[in-house]
Amino acid sequence: MFFKTKRTHYESIYKSAYRAFFVLCLRYCGSQQEAEEAFNDGMVKYFEFEKKNTIEEATRYALIKKILINTCIDRSRKKKLSFQMIDEAISNQYSEPAQVDYQQVKEEILVLIQQLPPQTRLVFNLYIFEGWSHKKIADHLQITENTSYWHLNKGKEKVLSILIES
Repeated sequence: MFFKTKRTHYESIYKSAYRAFFVLCLRYCGSQQEAEEAFNDGMVKYFEFEKKNTIEEATRYALIKKILINTCIDRSRKKKLSFQMIDEAISNQYSEPAQVDYQQVKEEILVLIQQLPPQTRLVFNLYIFEGWSHKKIADHLQITENTSYWHLNKGKEKVLSILIES
């Protein structure tokens, strides 16, 4: 009975975390398969941590999010990412916001982010979506703050240029 209860507990956490955070993994990874692997690796780390520690219900999902972000970063590091140049120019043309289907825009932006070079995608996600400072990004990724600024700007340029072209 105890093992069945634990299994149900883990399944419940996994399913709710999947709904909440799988898109987060998609933002960091280049494909759905990579995102699934990163998500599963992160959840294994979380469950191992939970077995050894008492987790407050109020902080559970913040901890899962942190573990998933770090798992995505670690997977990127293991691939020995190199810093890549992006040669697209920025433009300031925008469509009418009144005619925008926001769900479709979110999906398109997710696809655009996945097209960024891996290191640029990593910096872009940490700054834009996680709210990290350039200093924190630089410290965490072991790069300079200027490199972090560069990747963020190149990521913005790339996303805007692709949006404008389409």
